[in-house]
Amino acid sequence: MRALLLLFLLVSFVVFVSAKYEGHQVWRMKPTTERQMTWLNYIEENMDEFDFWTSVSRIPGRHVDIMVQPNSQINLRMLLKQEELDFEIMIDDVSTLVANQMDEIRTRRESEHSFGIRSTSFDYNNYHEYEEIKQWVLDTANENSDIITAFLLGTSYEGRDIYGLRIRGTGSQNPYPKAVWFEGGIHAREWISPATVMGFTHKLIEEYRLGESVARMMFDNIDWYIVPSLNADGYVYTWTTDRMWRKTRSPNTGSVCVGTDPNRNWPFEWGGIGASDVPCSQTYMGSSAGSEIEVENVVKYLRERKAEGQDFLAFIDFHSYSQLIIAPWGYLEENYYTDDYDDQMAMADEMATAIKETHRKTYDHGVGAEILYSTSGSSKDFGYAPFTTDATNSGIGAKYSYTIELRDTGRYGFALPANQIQPSYEEIHAAVRAMGTRLLTELGL
Repeated sequence: MRALLLLFLLVSFVVFVSAKYEGHQVWRMKPTTERQMTWLNYIEENMDEFDFWTSVSRIPGRHVDIMVQPNSQINLRMLLKQEELDFEIMIDDVSTLVANQMDEIRTRRESEHSFGIRSTSFDYNNYHEYEEIKQWVLDTANENSDIITAFLLGTSYEGRDIYGLRIRGTGSQNPYPKAVWFEGGIHAREWISPATVMGFTHKLIEEYRLGESVARMMFDNIDWYIVPSLNADGYVYTWTTDRMWRKTRSPNTGSVCVGTDPNRNWPFEWGGIGASDVPCSQTYMGSSAGSEIEVENVVKYLRERKAEGQDFLAFIDFHSYSQLIIAPWGYLEENYYTDDYDDQMAMADEMATAIKETHRKTYDHGVGAEILYSTSGSSKDFGYAPFTTDATNSGIGAKYSYTIELRDTGRYGFALPANQIQPSYEEIHAAVRAMGTRLLTELGL
């Protein structure tokens, strides 16, 4: 019955979203002057009629993708002409792209009869609604109870339980070993993020069960905290109402616009450059640092672990798209290299190499404020910032803190076909193993 209901909802959603995004296009421009880049950055922060699918870069010639609704296309053409900025149409009709993605999901469900949500029959090569993701966490923990514990991170604004996994191998000898934090799905429409996180986690667990040496060393000596889908409300909304929804679903006082960008809401250097104070903006920073319960849940949980004596070696927030590995700092406009810059770039290079050796995909890497425009209140800065008693402006002190932007580079954007899920989690699995190997070396193991 649940399977039939889900298929019915998928068909209904395809019809709805086709109408909602009919005529919407994604335009790509490549600013080459400081004036053009500054102008685009201003547009991103202040004009909510244009949905920036990729952020403005400081690197001349790097592309910027913008979804443009039909009644704004003439206006944007005029603005671009004034700025002497050319563009090309990357996606001619967003509704067609999304409909194709949903058709592929439905076809896979029908042909493979993957209607259950037990992890033993879980289809890692398809996208899943939030309840299936949550059940996957619980089932994975139950079926691997000797090494995995499911933890309730907290509830979302709309009351949904948000679960994560803590993986600790049977060979662990320390009650508070060094730890790694991975989270996915902080931006609702980035479906490839939760799918990739679940996929590479499953592969690592399989390797551990088979006695593979690197996986066993990783799990026996480091705790791995993994939350596949953090923005539960927003993710559900992308399945039921608006496929391209990005933010949370909390209301904003005095505004008809709903939601905050959770990746501008972290309690380290919140409210500065690169975060909008306009509630309708896609980069709205929220009413205060940690105003979003989803962010507050993470901060509280990690601070509790730190207070118990557990230190974090790495913090990774998985996003899409652009194929980038982005390190702190993001909030500074100058002097933005951290004290650990050399090691952070070396780690990023090793991960990028592992990715390329898997499926030949190139992931560029660099410091956020250097390769993109500065942004404040981001997860990667929070992850790296020192842990202090000041909960309103500190982090967890993870040396290796990154935002990883997954596939692709713009052909499909946020509507990445399901047939790219497996290669995505396979290449990130390789990157995680590279990270784990380097962390073990630094621990002297």
